[in-house]
Amino acid sequence: MRAAALLIATALGLSLSLPAAAQPNRPPRPVLPLATGQGHAGELTPLDTQRRSGKYEDVYRIDGRRGQRIELNLSSDDFDPYLLVTGPGGYVMSNDDDGRGETLNSRLVIELPEDGSYRVSATSFSPGAMGAYRLAAAAPAAGERAEAPQPAMAIALGSTVNGRLDRDDLRFGDDKFQDRYRLTARRGDRVRVSVGSPDFDTVLNLQGPDGATQSNDDSQDNGDVSTNSRIDTVLAEDGDYVVTVTSYAANATGKYRLSIEPGTPNPRHAGVQAGPRVLAVAVGVSDYERMSDLPHTDGDATELLAALRQNGQLHPQSIALTNAQATTEAVRAALQRAARTAGPNDLVMFFFSGHGDQVDVPRSARELDGRAETIELYDAAMTDVQLEPLIDGLNGRTVLVAIDSCYSGGFRNLVNRPNVMGLFSSEEDLTSLVAARLEAGGYLSYYLRTGLSGEADQDGDRVISAGELATYLRRNFRLEGDIPATTREDESNYQYLLVERGGLHVDDGLVRLGAPAQAAVASNQAGGKTP
Repeated sequence: MRAAALLIATALGLSLSLPAAAQPNRPPRPVLPLATGQGHAGELTPLDTQRRSGKYEDVYRIDGRRGQRIELNLSSDDFDPYLLVTGPGGYVMSNDDDGRGETLNSRLVIELPEDGSYRVSATSFSPGAMGAYRLAAAAPAAGERAEAPQPAMAIALGSTVNGRLDRDDLRFGDDKFQDRYRLTARRGDRVRVSVGSPDFDTVLNLQGPDGATQSNDDSQDNGDVSTNSRIDTVLAEDGDYVVTVTSYAANATGKYRLSIEPGTPNPRHAGVQAGPRVLAVAVGVSDYERMSDLPHTDGDATELLAALRQNGQLHPQSIALTNAQATTEAVRAALQRAARTAGPNDLVMFFFSGHGDQVDVPRSARELDGRAETIELYDAAMTDVQLEPLIDGLNGRTVLVAIDSCYSGGFRNLVNRPNVMGLFSSEEDLTSLVAARLEAGGYLSYYLRTGLSGEADQDGDRVISAGELATYLRRNFRLEGDIPATTREDESNYQYLLVERGGLHVDDGLVRLGAPAQAAVASNQAGGKTP
């Protein structure tokens, strides 16, 4: 990072919206009234409410009376819109695509079953989608058929149902019969939904509270494909889930057996233990004597450790080295001490926030561009070649390297073993911008801290996987828009996050989140002072 990078944002007049994940204490967006004959032009942005599924939404309220008929239209040229209406007595209606043409716009014609207030969510089909939209409420044309909620039989987790598809059932589309079941569940519940039949090829659908649907036709057991169906998943939201049993072939009938069971824990999470298992060496330098100072980069290191401690994740032997403490010898000694201390169930993290630079070296297979990258410590530079043996000496369950500095992508050579993951704030020939509006030294520093604190736990299973952390970081970098960057020759480009998972699978767990009470106990056991 370079202090001069702050001038780039000022000169370009950047005005970037703060993502929802970055504002955990911000007040909820107001619920807007919506009446027949009204239309609203709106926009989904990072400032909107974000559902647990990752979808942004604007919420409207209809105060209606029993029997009132309303036509709702949600249209957008920027994203695939999705309409969701909920109301008294568990009323739920949703629509993805209008169906009257090739448009992705959404349309509902509803008849209110009771007097009261109804919640209209203008959202998207895909998580993270944003853009402008228009929502309109009108009285439907005379004779227009209103869509009624399809009935669903209540079913509980742990239940098994012996059912039968026959010609008296609801139709799924025009030529398939269906039975529907409603499961009330909580975010983070791991479930296995399975259906089998001796009479027909089954198809299983699971629709969430926000309308997102998972489907399965043929399940696999020990590599053998079956015409039975199964969905193993972690539920992302509290609320009602609709399970639909139908057939692959048209007009198929016959008996089936449906079971909804607690899912088995992900085997890739087995070695991820809760508690103070993150052994961190966090380095942040703001006050330099040999080059320009940087704002907030020392705070990146101390605040990362403070967040991990607050969440009960911080290993008591973790250390923050800032400013004059962050000498080459001190960093080397801290990493060597971490190598001796780390246990087989620990996540060992090396984090750096500060200046980065490039130095000229002979061209080689290792340095194709003839430049080696450095992290600039308080007293001297440390090259990627010098840092590599120190990272190689770290042995835990997983090693996480996060470098937030200019040219940090040049340190990707540190990811050279199956259990090492690297996060780098920019490509190896580009600068990294100070995240001044977030009061952080860098965007990677800020979102790494919020992500490991729980924001990256997309499915709510209390384990942050390698894939979830990478997705969370990439999504927030994308929401920042084009972050300006330059080469060493001051050629203009943009800063992009680099994620190197090495041999880590997307489902490999990095950290397990504890309950708030557990976090408080772990924090007290580890001691209350910032390293």
